[in-house]
Amino acid sequence: MKDSGTKHMFKILVTRELSDSQIDYARSLGLEPVIEPALTISFRENWLSVETALKETPNPRFAFTSQNGVEAFSRLLDIGITLPENPVMYSVGNKTAAALQKVGYKSSVPEEENGTGLAKVIVEDLKDHPDREKVTILHFCGNKRRDELRQFLENAEFTVKDIVVYETELNRMSLPKDSTDAWLFFSATGVQAFRNSGGFQNGELTHLFAIGTTTAEELSIESGKHVFISPEASVETMLKFTASILHQEEEHS
Repeated sequence: MKDSGTKHMFKILVTRELSDSQIDYARSLGLEPVIEPALTISFRENWLSVETALKETPNPRFAFTSQNGVEAFSRLLDIGITLPENPVMYSVGNKTAAALQKVGYKSSVPEEENGTGLAKVIVEDLKDHPDREKVTILHFCGNKRRDELRQFLENAEFTVKDIVVYETELNRMSLPKDSTDAWLFFSATGVQAFRNSGGFQNGELTHLFAIGTTTAEELSIESGKHVFISPEASVETMLKFTASILHQEEEHS
């Protein structure tokens, strides 16, 4: 019989940095995070080409598929770049939209929180625009961006410019030697870094969690296993969801 006064802690591998408050929250849920970041993000320092792109685009719409893209956009604003009046913006999910709201801009968000879902919202929004052929979608993105947004918009005959504002480097991860109860992934690129670091090779049996459908698809392909998808694309929701699944399975074991 288990000691009711002792809380079982599940060890989880988290493939991104967590804040102190997020670590405390994880522990309050019965999770002990082992943090091993899969990626290193570095932001652009020279903004001249971005400023030129903005000046040369007469009818821009701004698209953001990550919070990193918004962070880079914030840095662009900090150096005094002037945007068109009342710019129209689109965000891939609520967390990205919230980050954009913090720097003073509202954005449209798709129900399907991925690049394709975002592209569908843009196409629907602009389908009756009188000058739709003159509109250019400026995608603030990283160097390892996925192609779904561009492909969908170009198929719908929109012009897209990728504005590369940050770089993603895949880390050589130090994977834990002891067993863990779950692995948490926050991007498809993070799954690639894990694979490159020797993950998925030893037939390890653990629970796999993804922050969204795109990450889950990559994780499922690499692992061949079931992947739990967080109900919302936020770290806190993902931690709570992970704890819920692990505790449920413990109760039924």
